[in-house]
Amino acid sequence: MNARGAIDRRREAPYESAGQLYWLVGAVVLSAFPHTPYVNPWIPAMVTCIALWRIILASRRGPLPPGWIRVPLTIIAFAGVLLTYRKVSGLDAGSSLLLVMAALKLLETRGRRDRAVVVFICYFLLFATFLREQAVWSPIYLCLAVWLATTALVQTARSGTSMPIRMSLMLSARIILQALPLMALLFLLFPRVPGPFWALPQTAARATVGLSESMQPGDITQLALSDKIAFRARFTGPKPASADLYWRGPVLGKFDGRGWQHGGSGFFPDLVNRVSAAGTQVSYDITLEPSGQRWLLALETPVEWDAPRAFVNSNFVLKRFSRVDRRLTYNAKSQLNGTTPGNLPGAARTFNTELPAGRNPRTVAWARERYAQSGDNRSYLQGLLNHFQDQPFFYTLTPPALGSEAVDEFLFDTREGFCGHYASAFAVLARAAGIPARIVTGYQGGELNPWGGHWVIRQADAHAWVEVWLDDRWERIDPTAAVAPDRIEFGMDTAVDRGTIAGAELRRASALLEQLALSWDAINAAWNRWVLAFGPENQASLLEWLGIREPNTRHLVALLTAGTLLSLSWLAWQFQGGQPKPDPLERAYALLCRRTARLFRARYPQETATEYAEAAAQHLPEIGNELQHLFRQYNELRYENTAEKDPGGLKRTRAFAERVRAFKPARPPEVARPA
Repeated sequence: MNARGAIDRRREAPYESAGQLYWLVGAVVLSAFPHTPYVNPWIPAMVTCIALWRIILASRRGPLPPGWIRVPLTIIAFAGVLLTYRKVSGLDAGSSLLLVMAALKLLETRGRRDRAVVVFICYFLLFATFLREQAVWSPIYLCLAVWLATTALVQTARSGTSMPIRMSLMLSARIILQALPLMALLFLLFPRVPGPFWALPQTAARATVGLSESMQPGDITQLALSDKIAFRARFTGPKPASADLYWRGPVLGKFDGRGWQHGGSGFFPDLVNRVSAAGTQVSYDITLEPSGQRWLLALETPVEWDAPRAFVNSNFVLKRFSRVDRRLTYNAKSQLNGTTPGNLPGAARTFNTELPAGRNPRTVAWARERYAQSGDNRSYLQGLLNHFQDQPFFYTLTPPALGSEAVDEFLFDTREGFCGHYASAFAVLARAAGIPARIVTGYQGGELNPWGGHWVIRQADAHAWVEVWLDDRWERIDPTAAVAPDRIEFGMDTAVDRGTIAGAELRRASALLEQLALSWDAINAAWNRWVLAFGPENQASLLEWLGIREPNTRHLVALLTAGTLLSLSWLAWQFQGGQPKPDPLERAYALLCRRTARLFRARYPQETATEYAEAAAQHLPEIGNELQHLFRQYNELRYENTAEKDPGGLKRTRAFAERVRAFKPARPPEVARPA
């Protein structure tokens, strides 16, 4: 059988080589791995079983499963996804459907088209990974996975033989690098909507634990034991002192005798117009981690913001109509020490002075006795702060448990607590004296990252303070400052032992680890700011930098069109000339044919290597054996599966090229060259 016949048979063969199948299965595994923790366990189990089944069939050269097996299996897999998720759309259900599709497609890879379909499903799975996770490490994994998936596409596009691994990796890398300019152009100039368009909402079950609209004794204590990042903030102008960084969250006004809950508040779009001009305004941008809640964090008191679908309620809490189920970046402006002077409505005064009857009797009696001895509201409240400061009260992350009369037990028995204990006790003491008071929860302070120039606010910075109605305005009073002033001035590090906070002991183990952690956080912040948060404002700034005044969507479309045409023209120029550059084996074969032609004749276009070698050997019997040996080596290297039998196939190619270069026989003068 000649070489041409062998080639034709291989093109019609229903099987890829084992090496090609390994690349194909590897691409499926790489694209499926990031989804494994999020989909139902039976999905990755099915993918694994089918992949192993396909490898066993290939190793034994067994036939592919017939249609009467594949079709019912496909129906069962589709029904399983539908029954598991009650739908086939959405991130989890869609990813599961793509996973089973990729696995089932492995059972019918009868040609290059089928193998290409598997790889393109892998591309969609990798894209879905970025919908699920946009951390700074995710593009590193995705770039590696796309590179290897493209290599699998290059390998499986061949007929019956694998390309040397190094050569295929270099080819796929070159393909990806050629696409990078067009990718960057689309990222920078494609018209955007506010927020990352690739981010899909996460389920409530995966929401990050944070502040809530209720507070029981010990709640904020448990939250402060976490070293996870709540949000990052970057100031664009004057930076306030750490003691002024009160990041306002839920306001709690309903007290049941032990804990606090969120009271009623409404939507007042003109509320910011009533903020007094006194105080300092600061501008900043915030990158908020997913919380599963509707409030946003802002410094007291927010007056401007660009977060979509956000508003300020009557408690001056910045909220939005939908939950924060993905990382969110927004700009805001706050007026420090801002107030809203005016009269407190009677219903609001009643709500903020209400105490449950018969609860915490020792606290109520002691408060009324002290109030009778004081001259006015402000003197009474200052006396309470002096009491916390002068008496043996302790600030601790591990306070003793409290019973049903939590405030009584804390003030007169344990005297050990966290910010929530002091805020709750102070608010009850104020209400017992008839002074309107409420609890504000949020975060206080933060850690300045010198590498990125931004503040890192962690769950450990969770805080609670009190607002009281004095002189016709709400005034902030932080009783924690009377007990642990270093907590407010210098942050959590100076107030408690960070070794008790989960995750902090490793960071604080050495200066080197601390610097590495800050450097990594700076990289994360830059990724969030310049990539994830790249939106219409950034595009407008880019166009202004390019000299386009008052940029609009038409400018974006025009630049995008022109840039795309230039990129495609550059790619066309790269591939001009039609045929790609020959590989080392083809170059050696061409040299062998030229040197044989000097002794015999040129090879006919329709003539195979074997046919040409046989004709030359008959005309040149003195070197016929050597000629046939060289042409036979070429056939083995080109058409046999050398990647399986000889992992050093590239080394054999180089040895063949050296033998061809050494082949320089002289033509005998008496031998006539055929016409």
